[in-house]
Amino acid sequence: MTKYLYYLIPFLLLSSCNKKFKELEKESNKFNVTTEILLADNNHVLEIEQLYKKGKEGYFFGEDSINIYFKIFKQQKAEKGAILISSGRTEAAIKYKELIFDLYKNGYSIYILDHRGQGLSDRMTEDPDMGYIDDFQFYINDLKYFYENYLLPKRHEKIFLLAHSMGGAIGVTYLEQFPNDFNAAAFSSPMLGLKIPICTAVKLLVGEEIEYAIGETNYQDENTEFEENTLTGSKIRYTRMIEAYEQTPKAKLGGATYQWINKSCIQFDSIFNNIEKIQTPFILFSAENEEIVAVSAHQKFVERAKELNKKCQAYLVDNAQHELFIEKDEQRIETINKTLLFYELY
Repeated sequence: MTKYLYYLIPFLLLSSCNKKFKELEKESNKFNVTTEILLADNNHVLEIEQLYKKGKEGYFFGEDSINIYFKIFKQQKAEKGAILISSGRTEAAIKYKELIFDLYKNGYSIYILDHRGQGLSDRMTEDPDMGYIDDFQFYINDLKYFYENYLLPKRHEKIFLLAHSMGGAIGVTYLEQFPNDFNAAAFSSPMLGLKIPICTAVKLLVGEEIEYAIGETNYQDENTEFEENTLTGSKIRYTRMIEAYEQTPKAKLGGATYQWINKSCIQFDSIFNNIEKIQTPFILFSAENEEIVAVSAHQKFVERAKELNKKCQAYLVDNAQHELFIEKDEQRIETINKTLLFYELY
């Protein structure tokens, strides 16, 4: 999700309920994932780029005949399973090169799509920078089509979901509607709620005309300074993310519209009203220094899931911001370690 959302309206600071989450401890690099030192090595970066280029890319028609872009990285030999990545708002597959590389090197086939309205998928507004969705359910329907037509035919022994931010809202809804599709799921900073009182205010401000929410604009290059970002504490990973979009300008996306925010807020109610339908074991990570989504919603979701005896784990990632998979080494390694160990249980 974009940092612009913070300027929507002034909001009240929430008291923290993070203490109810387990805290991750500093761990060794068990799965030999990429480190910031390796990202400074041109040879390692070249390996990442070469793998990404080898991925199979294509499009399929999603709901309402919108072209949805995807990439597939299929293991050629024995694999541990397949991972379907559901990314956050504004994001594209190009942002996930390092993570795709690390997961692939650990024996997983990777499937990723650019959600409608962002990345290299079709936009639904005249202004391609607008963050817009006409029906939140279309996100889930697109993901289901991708699953049914691209993952299932490959007969993977196991299939896992990995979802971040907005992709988490999509992913949780998917688990509620299709509880038997994944062996396990992992959620990084899932968008299960926004800061108070954003949803209440937008409900009053949204109209029929598609327009940027107050404070939101088209993609602004001048807003990409590392020192001002609220996404990650890793300068090299942040720089790589910005450079990826500079190299693929079509994938850039600007601020959210009133419509996107309102449809997301409506979806939160649906998510919490259907938690009992989830059968898939899941692990959820919440960032200590979160400024994008509501950590209180994470706590509420996990508490309700545990009341319903769902198989789940929840962790607070110390000294981390929203983007756990492009965070500093310590936080990123902790998150990936716990994710892959969780997958191995199922």
